[in-house]
Formats: sequence, structure tokens, C-alpha cells
Amino acid sequence: MPTISSGLLMAGYRLLRPYGDAASSTSPEAAAAFASPWWVVAHLAGALALVQLARVGLRIDDLRGTPTTMLARWSGLAGVALVLPYFGAETFGLHAIGRAGLDDPAVLQLVDEVRGHPAALTTFGLGLLLLAVSGVCTALAWQRAVRSGRWTAPAWAAWPLGVGAALVLPQFYLPPTGRVGFGVAFAVAAVVLAVSALRDGRGRPPQGPGVRQSPSVLRPRETTLRSGVKTTSGSLPS
Repeated sequence: MPTISSGLLMAGYRLLRPYGDAASSTSPEAAAAFASPWWVVAHLAGALALVQLARVGLRIDDLRGTPTTMLARWSGLAGVALVLPYFGAETFGLHAIGRAGLDDPAVLQLVDEVRGHPAALTTFGLGLLLLAVSGVCTALAWQRAVRSGRWTAPAWAAWPLGVGAALVLPQFYLPPTGRVGFGVAFAVAAVVLAVSALRDGRGRPPQGPGVRQSPSVLRPRETTLRSGVKTTSGSLPS
């Protein structure tokens, strides 16, 4: 259920994260924030939220198999692969620096070196842009499937999450209250898509051979992926 889990994890990331570093990354408040166990918990939730967001692109490509959904699949996979190293440094590197900085504030000078490394910033930014592409392509594919009559859910249902995916990068420049608001809004968008998918699956009549699955399948099904490996999967985004 990648959609709901992505939304809940993103909300948890923004709600649980300590914001002592908002004003300065070298202050005692910043050291306390980095050293907090909640720093690690929140950032792990954020990383997993993006992993689950990428999985939404995989699921819709399994169901539709169009050029748009293929772009959603591969941009999501590439994007999450590029953002995870930065999340790892932010999660564990700054946590270690913060703990040392409680006793030696001079250690906090390393924070900007970790966050501002050119390669780290480049891969992180590019990864988030690719995840934005994945989210928008997922929304487009959903809308086209509904308008073609294949699904009966609202055509706009995937757009709130698509917009949320596109705003993951700019929301990092918001003050703490704005970032918390983004996390909550992202969760709401994920729930909207998940509920729409589930209602579509329950409301459609039985489908015959050769007809694409609706976005929500209530029981596991066997799917043969392009690699030829058979796997059992559940529903699209929920």
C-alpha cells in the first residue's frame, strides 16, 4: 500500500523532526536537535516516504503499461536512488555531529560541509526533480485512464499527490510551520488517491480476460513482470 504509507511517513517526518537548526546550524539548539533520537526517526520516515512514493509509479506502470507510466516508473526509481545518500548523511552524519557538538560546539562547523557538498546537493536536487516527474506522470496516467473509461474514479484524484511530489524540493526552503503544513497536506493528498482507488475497485463490475485491472484489486493477484519473474501484488496506490 505505497500511497497511504508514503503520506503517513511524510507527515511523520515533518511532525516529528526537531527544528532547532531552523535559525542556525551551529547553535546549541541545533546541536540538541541533531542529537535527538527523534532526528533519526523523523529522517528515516522521510526517506521511506520517498521510497514509497517511487513505488506508486511502479504500481501504475504494472497496471497500465503506457509510455507515461514507464516514465513514472523509471524516473521514480532513479530519483529515489539519488536522494537516499543525502538522506543517509543528514540522518546519521548530523546525528553524530550533534552528539559531539553538545560537548564541543566547534564540531558543528562540519554541518555545512556535510549539507553543502556539491556532489551531494546535485544528486539530491536531481533526485527530487525526478521524483516530481514520476508524480506528475502518475497523475497524468491516472487521468487518462479515467477519461478513457477504463477506471471510474475521479480524474483529478491523483493530482494532489502529483503536486505534492513536485513540491518536495521547494518545501525544504519553508519555515518549520510551512514544512509541517506540507507534510500534513501530502498525507491528505495520499489518502484522497488511496480512497479513490479503493472505491473504483469496489464499484466496477467483474472484468473479462484481456481487460486492464482497475486501480484497486481487493485480493492479491499473480503478475508477470517484464523480467519474466512472477510475483503477487495487491492494489495500486493505497
